[in-house]
Amino acid sequence: MNTKILKKLIPLTISSALTLSLVTGCSAASTEKTSPDSGNDLQTLRVAVMTGQPDQYTTFIGTEEGIFEKYGIKLEITEYVAGINTIDAVVNGTADTGEMADYALVNRIGNTLHDTNLVIFSELYASEILTGGLYVAPEFENNLAALDGSKGFISMVGTVSDYYTSVAIEKLGLDETKQNIINADYSTTLAIAQKNDASAVVAFGTSGSKYEEFGWKLAVSSSDWGLKTGSYLLTTSEFGKNNSELLGNYLKATQESIDYINANLDSVASRVAARYGVVEENFKNDWTSRTYGIGTTKDGADYLNTIEKWAFEHGKFPEDYSVTDFYDTSAIDAAFPDRNTLTK
Repeated sequence: MNTKILKKLIPLTISSALTLSLVTGCSAASTEKTSPDSGNDLQTLRVAVMTGQPDQYTTFIGTEEGIFEKYGIKLEITEYVAGINTIDAVVNGTADTGEMADYALVNRIGNTLHDTNLVIFSELYASEILTGGLYVAPEFENNLAALDGSKGFISMVGTVSDYYTSVAIEKLGLDETKQNIINADYSTTLAIAQKNDASAVVAFGTSGSKYEEFGWKLAVSSSDWGLKTGSYLLTTSEFGKNNSELLGNYLKATQESIDYINANLDSVASRVAARYGVVEENFKNDWTSRTYGIGTTKDGADYLNTIEKWAFEHGKFPEDYSVTDFYDTSAIDAAFPDRNTLTK
């Protein structure tokens, strides 16, 4: 682990939550289950999950299927409504680990740069987005040049949507300073589109299908622009240092839970709907919009550093930094050493 991490302690700053999801994975874990009453001691791991995010589903299914017990773990799960709250729980010591989306993570570290002990110990996903892209009001479908100076681009303020909007404007060859950026929360963005008070938005999964219901058109796919997204598992440097084997087993169990969901998507969707009230098709659309895989990869870190550069240049925090200084690969090395391709 980089020694820079050990000099840091943590506050709280940026929220943000990206609301999309996931899909494949490959497991190197054994499929032989250990009975919970076999006499093996279970280690408690306190996990903070965010409503509707992938770790909520992996911990739910993995617990029901006995996967975490198989790896010697008793999960204590606390649900929070926003990503900032999950990481606040890690920071204040009421949770051992939590999930945070790319943009929120970069901003959190950037705004607490010299006072944080947060570390990334694995990706949950860091991949190209498989659905959605740039949606436009019908009159712009065949005339994207007319977006220049139009009613505006919808962006969910304080989230990775800010970054996607900026990328879209750049890809279109427009001057960002001359565009109207309409900042709103998720429900308000849909209302804006329904009233035709905007011209374009970057959206994915179920969110994208909502815009289509209002007659908006998918003008450029995510894959055409190579849009990516990522979500990462965090802990503190102290906990990571002292519990690499426990976190490694948590990663093994999480990967096996991902594999189980992928192999049983329809039945899992039914169980998720019964447990959380999520519409089955919405769950499946969002889950399959991402590619999952536990690991600490150079590609995943490079993606975070791309967002960091953009955020710094757009004044989101005062000092440039390297995200790779905030990785702890000891858990991955314990669980899946071949999945650590990070070069520091």
